[in-house]
Amino acid sequence: MPAIKKIQVILIFLFCALHIAGQPLSKYDLLTERYVDRPVAMHKGQFQFSSGYEFSIINAKYYVNGKKIDLAFDGSASAKHMIPFKLKFGILDYIQLAFSTQYASMGIRSQNRQLITLESAMQVSELNQYRGMNDLHIGLDLTAPIKWHPINWLINAGISMPVFGHEPDKPDHSYTIINDSTRTLEYIYNNTFSAGVPVAFLGSSLKIRTRYISFTGVFLYSTGIQDGESYDWRFRLVNNNFEYEKTQYQFHYGQALSYYGELAIQAIKWFTVRCAFSNYSYTGGWNNRTGKKVSTPDESLMSASLGYEILVSPTFKIEQQMMLPVAGKNLIGQMAFLTGFSVNFIAYR
Repeated sequence: MPAIKKIQVILIFLFCALHIAGQPLSKYDLLTERYVDRPVAMHKGQFQFSSGYEFSIINAKYYVNGKKIDLAFDGSASAKHMIPFKLKFGILDYIQLAFSTQYASMGIRSQNRQLITLESAMQVSELNQYRGMNDLHIGLDLTAPIKWHPINWLINAGISMPVFGHEPDKPDHSYTIINDSTRTLEYIYNNTFSAGVPVAFLGSSLKIRTRYISFTGVFLYSTGIQDGESYDWRFRLVNNNFEYEKTQYQFHYGQALSYYGELAIQAIKWFTVRCAFSNYSYTGGWNNRTGKKVSTPDESLMSASLGYEILVSPTFKIEQQMMLPVAGKNLIGQMAFLTGFSVNFIAYR
């Protein structure tokens, strides 16, 4: 075959290959993508709603020096129930909107104490309750306009707003006389999960994809946009009943830094195993609850997780994940079990 004809055949072959590769995927192909092939953001016109249920056992407390206390052994372990809500929409292939919040309920109980005098004994307990909606997070994700399959890179920006209220409700303390020599005193505080001020977020996500394995890294920085105001409840026991006084104080949210790394293994097309490691650190906050400006202790927590995802149908996915605390400072650790689902469809292409 003459050299010119060989060149013509090669050019025709390359043209056909590029034409086939450049053809847009169907909605079915996009919705049934393997996890390792899936981009971090949504496709153009893709809508996703996700929720589920997370149960956490609060079984560890980390002190400022990193020392861990087993709360189950200490007799003060508690639980947390959380339902996440997340909505994502791909406006274009390079622009995505995201909205998320959570409803949660948690109680943190301190170890019971007993005060004994010559005349009587008093049992003292303390419970910090947290219940309600978290802040509403609104995010905008921008994908780097480079359609190269091995790498998917995003810039993430957003803001969270305390739209569901952040002020604590009045406590439900109680004082009970059991008999002439026995009393019980129970302190119950009613708190919220809200940060109390608008918080700005800025971060980046990177996913590296191979045929059967993908690695995802997420970096996120957050800071309070302004100083905030909230209320504290002062109380005193008068004639065996508690009287409360609402006092105002100012606070500064501070700043937080977190990162997340995940390794995913595509066992089969519809089943993916995922293992991850994350770290959270917080610093720079203060409040003047006592009348003087006092800095908020720095906090940090490292966690590891293992889970899987199942593609049940083109529009429905389920996942399960177990998360364990590894190390931390000035924070409680939670052993969490998450069962989640997502509903997906593509409105337009």
